[in-house]
Amino acid sequence: MKSSSELFPVSLFRAEILGELSEDVYLVKHNRDPDRSVQIAVSHLGLTGRKPTRGAVVLLHGSFTNRGFWLSGKGEGMARYLLEQGFDVWLMEQRGHGLSPRNQDYWRNTAERYVLHDIPAINAFVQEKSGHKPVWLGHSLGGVLIASAVAAGELNKDNCAGMALLGTQVLRRPWYLWIPLVGMVLRMLVHRKRELDGRALKIGPENEPAGLINEYLASHGWFGRWRLKTVGKKLLPVWKAFNTLPLLAVAAAADESDPAKYCLRFARLYGGGSKDVIKLGTADGFSRDYGHIDMVVSKDAAREVWPLISTWLCQHAGS
Repeated sequence: MKSSSELFPVSLFRAEILGELSEDVYLVKHNRDPDRSVQIAVSHLGLTGRKPTRGAVVLLHGSFTNRGFWLSGKGEGMARYLLEQGFDVWLMEQRGHGLSPRNQDYWRNTAERYVLHDIPAINAFVQEKSGHKPVWLGHSLGGVLIASAVAAGELNKDNCAGMALLGTQVLRRPWYLWIPLVGMVLRMLVHRKRELDGRALKIGPENEPAGLINEYLASHGWFGRWRLKTVGKKLLPVWKAFNTLPLLAVAAAADESDPAKYCLRFARLYGGGSKDVIKLGTADGFSRDYGHIDMVVSKDAAREVWPLISTWLCQHAGS
């Protein structure tokens, strides 16, 4: 079977039509990770009889979820809205989530591996297929992965048009990790389980591997840092240095998972020249104080938040 890309093996996994909405799902086998079984699902959305009039946007979900965060089974959601606004919309799913199959050493997966291998590959593929440098838009962990790829230099002005981070920060340290030995004990328990079940924990429809969970626990402990171990790079100093990619940071006033004050502080540390920050709360003119999920998935968000994001994207996703 001929690859759908000149860059690396890519297969068309599924093609579906729901009314006027179409979805082509590609499996990208980039062969950049030490585990050569890694394949990443990226979905390309379209509308019957309409071609994109604006540039490419890649949406990346957070932890314990999948592309359904952006697009429901009925074909509704922020992804559909952006598509109707003329953007060329792509949905990336992290390893073992949604239509991305589990790789052989799934339980050892880490954010670092996603940042150094998966995101650059998907960015190159989308750029190849769309002819545009993509804008990346991520929620929660998805935003952290995007910010990490920017700080690591994997996403830069030569291959990316900007980033929009929703409910994203790396500064808050959970109080329980300050208790001596708690972090160590938690990492041992997670290592033994090999993964955490989002459904059992009632926090989402997907699981997360032990490697990623323990990476988070280690980075937020006493001596932890936001860093990439394999390249020996502490990311926060680079994040503070001058960057050229435009940033949109959206924080939710009632977010308990990633509180607004930390998201806003993280955004303000960014050294880029073009930076827009929005806080979603009544004190800032919105109809409600939004939370971690309903800042994207709610009728109010569709009315108030999605248009703001679309307006920002119009300025940075090339036409």
